[in-house]
Amino acid sequence: MELQKILDYQDIDKKVYACEMEFKQSKPAQDYAKAMSLYKTKTEEMLKSIRDSEEVAVICDRYKQTYKNIFEEMNGLNDVFDSFEELKEIDKYEKKIAQFQKELLNIERELTRLSKKMDECIEISKKSLEDLKKLEDIIKVRKIDMQKIKIAIEDKAKVYIAELKKLQSEIPENVLAKYNAIRKNKKMPVLVSSSEDFKSCLGCGMDISSDLTIKLQNKQIVECPNCGRLIFNKN
Repeated sequence: MELQKILDYQDIDKKVYACEMEFKQSKPAQDYAKAMSLYKTKTEEMLKSIRDSEEVAVICDRYKQTYKNIFEEMNGLNDVFDSFEELKEIDKYEKKIAQFQKELLNIERELTRLSKKMDECIEISKKSLEDLKKLEDIIKVRKIDMQKIKIAIEDKAKVYIAELKKLQSEIPENVLAKYNAIRKNKKMPVLVSSSEDFKSCLGCGMDISSDLTIKLQNKQIVECPNCGRLIFNKN
């Protein structure tokens, strides 16, 4: 009796599910979903450009500090030249200054590259923001169109939903909870029969264990270890 009640419940629920699919596959709903997906993509692009610009700014600050440190060291070396008496000491420090100058040139080149990168990040952010503003207007229109067809389909499903509510009181809460959990995973039908020999699930076609086979033979409802559906003995 319990099995028949839940099967009756599922038969009605299939009609509700069909209404849900009708809405999901409708052009207004798909257009809205596409617009929202594009909005998400553009938002991620803008956020990435902001993160990139922040990283560039940190690197630039680091290079600027290094530049400052090298420049100060160079000035310090120039200050000590007057105290040297041997030319070999001066030659050593001149080589050190030449190395500093080389490092400074590399830093200047890197700062120029980073400056261009920063400009690119700013342009991407500006473009993404412009696109987002345009998409917001499109989404508003798409949402209105979607709501219209949603209301129409919900009206059609109301009678089925009312029937489901009547049956709910006749089905054990734990069984109904399990049914709804599987239903939320977009698996319909939730209850499927086993194969004639009770060795496989007709929902996914996969074999089941001998323990589950025995339970099915004893008219118990079991859960498929592969697809998660509830399997019953239809004989």
